[in-house]
Amino acid sequence: MGDNRKQRYVLQVHVGSYSRLYEALSIEAEKNTTAREIVDCICEKLALTDGTDVYELAEVIGNQGGQDCKERRIGPNECPIALKLLWPKKGDKGTLAGGHVDYKFCLRRKWMGNLWPLSMTDTNDSQLIRDYFLRFLYQPRNSEYPDLCQLPDLTEQTLLDNLKARFEKNHIYTYVGSILIAVNPFTFYPIYNPKYVQLYQNRRLGDLPPHIFAIADAAYQSMLRKRTNQCIVISGESGSGKTESTNLLLHHLTALSQKGTHGTGVEQTILGAGPVLEAFGNAKTKFNNNSSRFGKFIQVNYKENGAVHGALVQKYLLEKSRIVSQVKSERNYHVFYYLLDGLSTEDKDKLYLTKPQDYFYLNQSKCYTLEGVDERHEFFRLTQSMEMVGFSRQKQFLCFSVLSAVLHLGNVQFSKKSTYHSDETVMIKNPEVVTIISKLLNVKEETLTAALTCKRTKAAKGEMLVINYKLPDAIATRDAMAKCLYGVLFDWIVMQVNHALLSKKDTRDHKGNSIGVLDIFGFEDFGDHNNFEQFCINYANERLQYYFNSHVFKYEQEEYQREGISWRNIDFNDNTECLGLIEDKPDGLLYLLDDQCNFPCGSNETILQKFKYHHNSNPLFEVPPCRGSAFTIKHYAGKVKYQIRDFREKNLDLMRPDIVAVLKVSKMAFVRELVCSDPLALFRWHILKAFFKAYFHFTKLREISKMKR
Repeated sequence: MGDNRKQRYVLQVHVGSYSRLYEALSIEAEKNTTAREIVDCICEKLALTDGTDVYELAEVIGNQGGQDCKERRIGPNECPIALKLLWPKKGDKGTLAGGHVDYKFCLRRKWMGNLWPLSMTDTNDSQLIRDYFLRFLYQPRNSEYPDLCQLPDLTEQTLLDNLKARFEKNHIYTYVGSILIAVNPFTFYPIYNPKYVQLYQNRRLGDLPPHIFAIADAAYQSMLRKRTNQCIVISGESGSGKTESTNLLLHHLTALSQKGTHGTGVEQTILGAGPVLEAFGNAKTKFNNNSSRFGKFIQVNYKENGAVHGALVQKYLLEKSRIVSQVKSERNYHVFYYLLDGLSTEDKDKLYLTKPQDYFYLNQSKCYTLEGVDERHEFFRLTQSMEMVGFSRQKQFLCFSVLSAVLHLGNVQFSKKSTYHSDETVMIKNPEVVTIISKLLNVKEETLTAALTCKRTKAAKGEMLVINYKLPDAIATRDAMAKCLYGVLFDWIVMQVNHALLSKKDTRDHKGNSIGVLDIFGFEDFGDHNNFEQFCINYANERLQYYFNSHVFKYEQEEYQREGISWRNIDFNDNTECLGLIEDKPDGLLYLLDDQCNFPCGSNETILQKFKYHHNSNPLFEVPPCRGSAFTIKHYAGKVKYQIRDFREKNLDLMRPDIVAVLKVSKMAFVRELVCSDPLALFRWHILKAFFKAYFHFTKLREISKMKR
């Protein structure tokens, strides 16, 4: 993993109408060459006397139709070569993931003051772009409705027909009052460039056609006007475009702040960290080749004058079970496959790595590759992204050492110590694998072997008892160590991203308000493979649905009735009873689950028995008639069957003290750093905490609004 900072690269910059001779200029630069230096070079070549006082670079993304869809102005101290190295690789047909076909740099005039140059005759725009802008701006309101609340006959069918009609005309956004519905077109439309950024600046929601920028602007203006924190919740099923919507919101939220330059840095750090968070937190599922398997809350902080003052990323409910097992047609986290395909032969030898088929944690599903993905290039993007957010080459290699240890842990096998039928205790069958793990983590081999095969506990008189594991206990301990290592590594990575997001120019305490963007899992149903994670995710979505029902139907109709407005009452599916089944005291499923977790003799079987005893007559709760450890809940989105296996263990989700003790005595400072920050922290319900934070904030704002009327 050599240093390539001094390597020379050729950067192509499209200059458009600023030159009659050149469509684009090729500039030779290093990775740490700044945008200011490149603009100075271009201005000198084109004899543009104003230089960096007037001109700047923009990173532009185009689609299959040759349209410039999204544009981000690059700060003068950003490094374009480093940005270019993060671009996805073009496939055999010249296309990129998500329908993009082109990333490029363009020379642009700077924005003056708080205004963007908005002109229908911008010479940098093609006629195609100008026509699209006009079609977007003047959408028909009589044949299709931009706000579903305007439908004269509101039924499920008319709602779907309206969404379909708009989608077929490339109008992917539709309002429901102050809520925005986005239908994923799996391509980029040219509606995210600076024209649209300015168009939605300081405009009332509903004045213009529906757009995600309008939601961002409404939150920003409300924060400035009311001096209160704001929150935007993004929810949808897997593959619906939540992550891209999050990026678009952040793009607009940082672009709105023109009173300082840190906004550009915040967005670039978040986008630059994208390949890192995706590699470690995304995986292939049956429904989505790049599914986010964790929730995240991104808080953008603003000064009192509206300028960006840093940001914060929080992650919730990383799907740790995926680290040790995957079902058919699914994969482990991307980073493992990138690592095995992208590392040099020399580095793979240092980390004792071979190919995916050789590791139990990767070969259970027999799915090793993704169509159209060059995993060697993705590894290169990952290392560039890690470098951009502050990971030194040494830190990167230490991260890869931990990942290698996780893979080798899965290959540890156990066998019975003796042939006696009554002796079920085990020993390690392949000690050479433990030798490799001990070298990777820099722990004593004897200590690691003992932790995997037995546990120590204090007796009543203070004596230390050694209890040898049986096979199920040994496997559970091995998997727990792998999940612990990966979990603390992911936490550490998020912490490094947050360090990079801190404002270096102003280290004083933040005074002002913030806008939070919660990217939450959508409703999930994986057939016979729904577990504790899906239970938590679907409960959060039940809460979100309840807020939606209350906000769109219940409160609005109550207000119409109070004001004497003629209104035909609309029936809606009230999910209050389903929420009661899950959360009511003292017999809700969550409380029964907690009760059994606190009971020493509790088990997954006793949890299911308690569920059945208290809710057998509840029409929303079922236990399948055939023998099996499962139960079914009738959610607002349909029936979902949950497997009770591991509910108790995942609800506790403790970092086991015996495992932490092994890692804390590592001679490698990095491993000790990973586990010593909070070794016995209880990581549970994070996604629910994030959701309720947003939910109760919405409720409070609603109450304040009602009091002012």
